[in-house]
Amino acid sequence: MRTLMLHGHSTSSFIFKAQSGPFRSKLGSSFQWEFIDGPYSCPPPRGLKMVMWKAYKWMEKPGVESIKKSVVWLQNYIDKHGPFDCVCCFSKSSSVVVALLLYHAREVANGSTKPLPFKSAVFINGNLECSVLEDLGLPVTQEAKDTEKKVEDMVKSKVDAMSNLASSLVKPQGLWDDTSQLLHDPDELPELSDCFGLDFTSFPPDSFISIPTVHMYGSKDPIFTSSIQLAYLCDPNKRVMYDHQGGHDVPRTPDVVADMASAFRKLDQKLKASAA
Repeated sequence: MRTLMLHGHSTSSFIFKAQSGPFRSKLGSSFQWEFIDGPYSCPPPRGLKMVMWKAYKWMEKPGVESIKKSVVWLQNYIDKHGPFDCVCCFSKSSSVVVALLLYHAREVANGSTKPLPFKSAVFINGNLECSVLEDLGLPVTQEAKDTEKKVEDMVKSKVDAMSNLASSLVKPQGLWDDTSQLLHDPDELPELSDCFGLDFTSFPPDSFISIPTVHMYGSKDPIFTSSIQLAYLCDPNKRVMYDHQGGHDVPRTPDVVADMASAFRKLDQKLKASAA
């Protein structure tokens, strides 16, 4: 199983290698991992500047046109270096992958025969951009837009508060334990018809992502709201949802690491079975 690994906002492939190392170490040599940096260099988060000297982001600036440029960049990379069985994204890189999938589906509906560049996707603390949904003519409420802005600001303030990289890569020291400001109930999933401002029952059937997906999200993560919206945008018969019960980071506790590795094994088995 060959997987393209995409880091989060303002980090790097080097950081994602470290973050994903625990679950990757549980998987054998049949699992291959290709890490790449985002297309745009940027300053590292304020709390990590002392230990991270290179950082990259996936979009040049906010907005759907910038996302479209990044989709073209990612598609070109995969055309050159692919194909891949899977793409694994952390946080903001999910936005580009989701946009690629949604725009590809629209092109297919308009007669394109170009195949998808990967067969499955794993989203860790995944992120969904309302601007892409709007660009595709899907219904997006003001509540959904306001929620998106609020949770992104909350994550930024948390990351800026980090005193060193070890706290994010090894064992967060209570960084995400204060859930008093969260916009969601950590113990309850929303209804399809009212998912933080999005009504998925009103979306056309062909607007949903149809490849197998795995969604690993944290109930203490402010972006839980966007992660669940992303999961609901995927075919319920082909998606797996898993709450690692943490914050906006890649979990490293033994039980969760084992579960993450197991999710990759099961996804690999699913892909092999569908190809048989």
